[in-house]
Amino acid sequence: MFVDRMLNQGNGPLLEQWLRFTQTRHRLIAENVVNISTPGYQAADLDEERFRSLLRERADARAADGPDAASFDDVAAEVSDPERGMLFHDGQARSMEQLMTDQAKNAMTHNLVIELLRKQFSALEMALKERVS
Repeated sequence: MFVDRMLNQGNGPLLEQWLRFTQTRHRLIAENVVNISTPGYQAADLDEERFRSLLRERADARAADGPDAASFDDVAAEVSDPERGMLFHDGQARSMEQLMTDQAKNAMTHNLVIELLRKQFSALEMALKERVS
């Protein structure tokens, strides 16, 4: 109960959802890269701006009404069709450069979220050690 409350009162739930988002997006981008020359393959991506907007709304509600008022468990990203890239003869728009850029940005975001979670857990660990000592 005490540890649950400590984990759910901070930014942990928000960061956890963001980590799931970057993990899923990484997988989708990798699938797009692997299938870039597959005729008829429909590329997919996650709507990053919409996901951020949902997280922001939930974080604002949580800040206004308290940590028990809003949860991040049901915040999910929507799969969308990327509209960028060169149009090929099969009617699909794709760009390896854009995919690699998206992959790099997503990896940096993923690493940032992991670092923030690591720091949060380090602070919790220090607080627990102080309490036990």
